[in-house]
Amino acid sequence: MAGLLTFIPNLGPTLSVIPPMALALLDAPWKALAVLILFVAIQQIESNVLTPIVMQKQVSLLPAITLASQVIFASFFGFLGLLLALPLLVVTQVWVKELLVKDVLNNWQRNEASSPQLTSVGKDDSVN
Repeated sequence: MAGLLTFIPNLGPTLSVIPPMALALLDAPWKALAVLILFVAIQQIESNVLTPIVMQKQVSLLPAITLASQVIFASFFGFLGLLLALPLLVVTQVWVKELLVKDVLNNWQRNEASSPQLTSVGKDDSVN
């Protein structure tokens, strides 16, 4: 359940701690506190160390753009937008990179290279 709730950014990990804490509370109150401390430590390591490394190396997204996309998609599309914000952002990034950078800009560079350019004749190149 914690793994599924992790797909909901920021809110999912908070909700995922409730069932294990309730089960630990049935046994002893200190175990519920230990579960809470363990969950907070795991979440801090994941969100502050692992996720930024993976995001930077795999999808090249800045954390600010990730958070902004989550806020925008959640405000327009609600819960479903929150779930789909990051995948749609990555798809959009790849689409723009393929369309704009590879198709348009590569053709533009090719067209500039094939256009005639004026060349000046220097002293060594002059005909006597």
